[in-house]
Amino acid sequence: MGFSWTLLFWGFWVPLFRGRKKDFGLFFLFFLVKIGIIVLTVKAEFRALRSAEIFGFYRPSYILLIPTLIFVIIEVIEAWLTYYYNRYCTNTLLANGYYPEENDEYSIALLKEFTYIPYTKEELEDKSIREKYKKFSDFARKEERDKFKTFFAICLIICVIILIFWGVQYLRFYNFYNFKKYKGAICPLSYYISIDMK
Repeated sequence: MGFSWTLLFWGFWVPLFRGRKKDFGLFFLFFLVKIGIIVLTVKAEFRALRSAEIFGFYRPSYILLIPTLIFVIIEVIEAWLTYYYNRYCTNTLLANGYYPEENDEYSIALLKEFTYIPYTKEELEDKSIREKYKKFSDFARKEERDKFKTFFAICLIICVIILIFWGVQYLRFYNFYNFKKYKGAICPLSYYISIDMK
């Protein structure tokens, strides 16, 4: 009804299992673009490493940031789509005559609190029903917030791990190639050892 965590994690598989071929095609296109950008980024990284191996140095270019920026933009669009698509599917189901069962108060409360269907005159006049529906919607919103906090924490941990990994890789290659280029300047110890031996 709100943000679709299923769609966020499973992507194009969700519309496929729902039998929505057109939606599947659009989400699959997003998936292919993401894979293409990941491949381009990895290839650029390998080219940088190869250049460092052959020439002993590598001069980084801001052009390498373009695939990463495009990937971030696509992820933001996809996150927005996971919210919009869930709302779109709910509205489509309601338009096609699919409604929750009469005794399913929780689903009815969410549909009304999230403005998918209007309140009846009796419900508007009955304060106890409105309060009950509000409790249901508050509970659902709290669950969504908790899910988001958990997801955000996991993403933050993953980002920190990736940054540490890339930082270690950068320092390792930077020090290695500087060591090759400036052996005497970086390690003067060998110079003093050779003098003592003479």
